[in-house]
Amino acid sequence: MTPLPRVLAALACAAGLLLASPGLASAADLVHTDPARDVQVGDVDSDRMHLATSERRLDIRRVQISHGTEALTIRFRTRGPLPTKRFFLAAQLKAPTGRFDLTYLEFLGESGVSLTRKMDQVPCEGLAATLEPKAVTFVVPTACLGTPDWVRVGVGAAQMRKQKMVMDDGFSRGAIGHRLHLSKRVSRG
Repeated sequence: MTPLPRVLAALACAAGLLLASPGLASAADLVHTDPARDVQVGDVDSDRMHLATSERRLDIRRVQISHGTEALTIRFRTRGPLPTKRFFLAAQLKAPTGRFDLTYLEFLGESGVSLTRKMDQVPCEGLAATLEPKAVTFVVPTACLGTPDWVRVGVGAAQMRKQKMVMDDGFSRGAIGHRLHLSKRVSRG
């Protein structure tokens, strides 16, 4: 499988985005600023990508992660308004309890949030996503992740435009691989 379909698969099966949590400012926070104008674009059937410096809608600029005792909150802002059709917002989570994919999908008239582990749906009461014009906030109850002591998080945004895929990795500048780049460890606190 070429890198582009792997990214699409990872984004498509990544798991749920969530409602805003009241704890974005605790001792267990991470704030990251992603470079501007680092969105990649390429043909759906090719693994060659190039920079789309004028793209604002998917250009992730700021990522905030709060790993509280009850919930993991992930929020990222984009340079421009989020798309309204055919897009994916994703977070990949790595913890001592395993790897998880969190996805918000708006495609073919369907929308929703999911949390998966090894491609299997993870039942998770309280899983939510809140979309604003230029931001998304995911909230995952830590119990759904096995209450890990720490997490590493990768975030991404992608959109299909005819035969083109436009995407950004919130922790990387340049080429996008089959997995999102991960943050440093964020301890629960």
